[in-house]
Amino acid sequence: MTTSVSIPTEEYNLAQAYANERNISLDELVVSLIRMLPQYEEDQKWLSLHEEQAPYTKEELEARIEEGEAQFKRGEYVTHEQMMEDLKAEFAWLK
Repeated sequence: MTTSVSIPTEEYNLAQAYANERNISLDELVVSLIRMLPQYEEDQKWLSLHEEQAPYTKEELEARIEEGEAQFKRGEYVTHEQMMEDLKAEFAWLK
């Protein structure tokens, strides 16, 4: 995956000079800086999520998808038209 970032010329030149001085590529410099990010307190909050707050595992996601497919086969779903009618009734003041 490739990500594009817009960097002001002055900052880019400074980063390039820093990388050249240390005989590393600009990419290596960026990777090194990214590795340092978790040292900040805000990032530590995300790294220390409790189990119940963590994202779903692949197995949990697959189980949820399988359950949704089973519900659909059992006819336990709402059509788009039904959903829109319910929303219009609930939010009649929105036009």
